[in-house]
Amino acid sequence: MNPRVSVLMPVYNGEPYLAAAIESVRTQTFEDHELVIVDDGSTDGSTGTIAAFAAGDRRIRAYRKDNSGISETLNRGLAEARGDWIARLDADDIMLPRRLERQMAFVSADSEIVAAGSYYDIIDRGGERCATLRPLPRNRGELQRLLDAREPLTFTHPTMIYRRNIAVALGGYRSNYEPCEDTELFARMLATSGVILIQPEVLTLYRVHGGAISQHQAAQMFMKRHFVYHNFYREQDGRAAVSYEEFLASRARLRFARDYASEVLYRAYTSALVAHRPIRAASCLAGAAALKPWKALKRCWRGVTARFAAVVPG
Repeated sequence: MNPRVSVLMPVYNGEPYLAAAIESVRTQTFEDHELVIVDDGSTDGSTGTIAAFAAGDRRIRAYRKDNSGISETLNRGLAEARGDWIARLDADDIMLPRRLERQMAFVSADSEIVAAGSYYDIIDRGGERCATLRPLPRNRGELQRLLDAREPLTFTHPTMIYRRNIAVALGGYRSNYEPCEDTELFARMLATSGVILIQPEVLTLYRVHGGAISQHQAAQMFMKRHFVYHNFYREQDGRAAVSYEEFLASRARLRFARDYASEVLYRAYTSALVAHRPIRAASCLAGAAALKPWKALKRCWRGVTARFAAVVPG
């Protein structure tokens, strides 16, 4: 019989943390799952690590392909997966032991949920917890308010679980939207009137380290995310989508520069926390708040309310 959940893990040169990531899946309290690992042409010891785990656990199904990028790797995993639900995890992150159990309880309680994420803790190279992030929306009311405000919604991919049949029917991930291929897929799910929510529990440890995204890629992510939702809201209004080039030409440069600078400072704040540099973290946070004070107030209020809504970590 097919498992209820397929954990999808793409791997490219992930050897330093790969064993811990795989082990965190193997020890889940929810046992009706498989782990689909797709090795995107790794050149380090990842292939050997994967093979060793697969030989000892029949729930692990491993595939190797030539290096071609994250979207094709994820789509290969979607094609091989057999579960009703796909749970994502990267090769350097950790599932807390009850993540699948808690996520399946969450999505099973509402048939209209097509995908769900969760709160997550940021960890450093050594696995020390540095901060807790509590994104929105946690319920339909918050989701509707974000959509009414025409916000660009983002969901942290390695925390997500989603319906496999819907992702496949929508054509999976699109490589031309990298590095926001996940944002674009979830936007298409929302466009079909699907519900995507954040479960107010810490269920994943998200690792930030030296191999994280570059500044150039961060800029791409910022622009592509806004591009995805620019077209999302245009199509919701019954207007035609525009090309990426047309979108870039239409942006108010000064406002976008301010928004991007604020985003960079928030990222620098997280990096400083991971590096255990509290003074730098505080200065980055202050700079981000100065650029966009209303956003800073909303983030602060979100943190306060989220603390009351949070459940004990899984």
